[in-house]
Amino acid sequence: MSLVRSVALAATILAGAATAATPEPQKPGRLPTTVVPVHYDITIDPDAAKLSFTGQETVTIQVVQPTSTIVLNAAELAIGGARLDGSTVPTKITTDEAAQTLTIGFAQPVAAGTHKLSISFSGKINQSAAGLFASDYSDERGDHRLLVTQFEPSDGRRFAPMWDEPGRKATFTLSAVTPKGLTSFSNMPIVKEEKQPGGKTLVTFAPTPKMSSYLLFLGQGDVERKSRMVGKTEIGVITRRGALDQADYALDAAARILPYYNDYFGTPYPLPKMDMIAAPGSSQFFSAMENWGAILYFDRAVLVDPTLTTESRRQDIFNVVAHEMAHQWFGDLVTMGWWDDLWLNEGFASWMAGKVSGDLNPSWNVPAQTTAQERQAAFSVDAVSSTHPIVQKISTVDQVSQAFDTITYQKGQAVIRMLEGVVGPDAFRNGVRSYMARHAYGNTVTDDLWRAISASAGRPVKPFMDTFTLQGGVPLIRAGEPVCAGGRTRIPLSQGRFALDQASKAPQRWIVPVELTTGTARATTDVSGPAAKPATVPGCGLGIINPGQLGYYRTLHAPKHFATLTGGFASLGLSDQVGLMGDSLALANSGDVGLDRYLALVGRIPAAADPLVWDTAASQLSGLDGRLEGDPAREAFRAKARALLAPQFQRVTLRATKGEAPSVSQLRETLITVLGRMGDPAVVAGVRDLVDRGVNNIPAAVREPVLGAYIYNATPEQWEAQRRAAKAEKNPNAVGTAYFRLGYVKDPALAQRALDLALGDELSVPNKAEIVSGVGAAHPALAFDWGVAHQADINRFVEASSRARYLPRLAQRSSDAALADRVAAWAAKSLPAESRQGADTAVAAIRTNARLKAAQRGPLAAWANAR
Repeated sequence: MSLVRSVALAATILAGAATAATPEPQKPGRLPTTVVPVHYDITIDPDAAKLSFTGQETVTIQVVQPTSTIVLNAAELAIGGARLDGSTVPTKITTDEAAQTLTIGFAQPVAAGTHKLSISFSGKINQSAAGLFASDYSDERGDHRLLVTQFEPSDGRRFAPMWDEPGRKATFTLSAVTPKGLTSFSNMPIVKEEKQPGGKTLVTFAPTPKMSSYLLFLGQGDVERKSRMVGKTEIGVITRRGALDQADYALDAAARILPYYNDYFGTPYPLPKMDMIAAPGSSQFFSAMENWGAILYFDRAVLVDPTLTTESRRQDIFNVVAHEMAHQWFGDLVTMGWWDDLWLNEGFASWMAGKVSGDLNPSWNVPAQTTAQERQAAFSVDAVSSTHPIVQKISTVDQVSQAFDTITYQKGQAVIRMLEGVVGPDAFRNGVRSYMARHAYGNTVTDDLWRAISASAGRPVKPFMDTFTLQGGVPLIRAGEPVCAGGRTRIPLSQGRFALDQASKAPQRWIVPVELTTGTARATTDVSGPAAKPATVPGCGLGIINPGQLGYYRTLHAPKHFATLTGGFASLGLSDQVGLMGDSLALANSGDVGLDRYLALVGRIPAAADPLVWDTAASQLSGLDGRLEGDPAREAFRAKARALLAPQFQRVTLRATKGEAPSVSQLRETLITVLGRMGDPAVVAGVRDLVDRGVNNIPAAVREPVLGAYIYNATPEQWEAQRRAAKAEKNPNAVGTAYFRLGYVKDPALAQRALDLALGDELSVPNKAEIVSGVGAAHPALAFDWGVAHQADINRFVEASSRARYLPRLAQRSSDAALADRVAAWAAKSLPAESRQGADTAVAAIRTNARLKAAQRGPLAAWANAR
């Protein structure tokens, strides 16, 4: 039944293939528009042992106007030959490795119309996540190699010559030569299997729907699969042999999410199956990829291991599954026309994942978690000089890779959340349904979404949303003291700019929809510019600005109003509590208020406050602790912070209790980590006792933070013992995290020992990147300087499209201004100007950290020593 449906679907889409049209002008960084791909027939023959493959393809193309050259993408491929329409041989075939293009020239212009272009080629199987790559792992049965693909954003061209741009949609029929005993799997079900010499089988998959090249997928290895029908869709999980039961949680999650999405989007999932593939290993820049019908996850992002998986990790897995499934519509069915509008994929999928996770799991308090975490992350990156607009101009491969960042994901998610709050959930959903129906199997730009939602809401949304998507930066709403008269509360409001560095303080205007409530009524006022505008709302209760924290802006309350909010903290909603905490600390960091305001607030949090509030406080205090690195006042600060958090640790203890709330388990994880880094004697002793009793006896709910705190404080002997344990580990899901922890240590000599491991043969390619990243998290300068000295080694274990970001990210947590100068100098010397977004972000973060360290040392010391 599924097979018949898949073939019928593909036939329908093929019937609607592109017809001749006038080509568009060629844009920078893009292929000529004179030739359009319609359908690819690709056959791949991998040699896993030799890390190489051969391939051949026949592409049905539409020539829009006569041309003597056909230009498409190819990278790290050797071209064996090409023919047009079976007989015409090109006069010239050239590859440009820098431009990642293949140009096929003919003696006579190729006539407008439909043609078939055949190409033979060969390529390499990578060991980092680019193109066709090897996912190597060991278990109790020995050493194994799973082959999978990763094409987004621009690595499909490493698999086969193709028009590797999101707007060049086509259908694909993929075939793979499969060794005996192995299984091949792809976007669509298998339709044919043909025996080959040497016991191999040629496996052919059904044609795909019309889609972008970066969504094509091939996997091959010794795997297991289970599935279930949800409506008309077969949902499957594919894992390495022996790990299949660990995918049950993800399978259950997907079965719950799919009906929700079918209803929300108004367009049922269109493919016959949706596999979720778990691959051992890791990447430094993604954990899962939304290939249509064949979603790739690294093990840790999708498998629930009963010996390892914490509550936070379980929630992350649900969220990641929800994110990638959302992409099956936002990204796969409807795709941005070019990478400028990547946020239409990633921002929306992030928002949608939070929405469905919260609706299906109300005990998780997802809206408040989003306010405390993702939204704060967006504000922090968006408030410095290195920020950029959500919709940005992209022309190079490095720029595409760099676009997968906090602005695209977390800020994108936040402004969508704001938009839904402004127009209302029903109008927003109806607009999304219209957008899906109108643009199915096509490509869009941001304005297409605005048109659909505006039509549904009965009001234009583009004017105010443009101010959030076409410029970077964070609005600051300054609120005067509330005055209640005649049964109405009046608050003067003005709009400024929240900025963490001087370069970001230039005046800027947004149209900010500001919502207010007094508990009995709500009102929304658009605020733009520095002139105060009175806003009124019925009622005289406690005035809340931005209730639920849906708006993307910081709020600066007048002093008496802030004091009232602090006194009434317990009466605020959970999102408003963590939002007030986030704004208070951030406004101290920007210099808009003194740090004493935040410290007074955190000192008045009720002991019985929600665990998420204390989780937030612990994380914030940990950040402030870093500002006192090398300062004599640090121990006094730590003592006071530990005293503030100790009752919460006594509340949750080191061990979980049956039936506890998920937030309690998450608070325990955070307290073990934060107090362990602060050297809390009770926590350090507790984790050492647990480890000494045997790592395998540590409960899964705390195993990850316990081992992290243990190794962070390790002696050389303890570190070496954990290194031997990592080397002997036979659980592929645990290995990468184990090596990251070996890098994330307090002792710089042990951190150097971790870096030395990255140069040897003990670690796999992904784990070399993991251990160096661990060092960067604890010792940024050490890791960055080592990376510069060993850049050739780093280039061997980080995929090419991510190298421009990897080294600067190692340095990003530092507060040493001299390191910022070294990062900037390295980028100027080593990277083209258009490839420096990652370096610019790191430099801005380091300089901000350095400024805050200097400015806040005094207030933190005064707070620490106050009685």
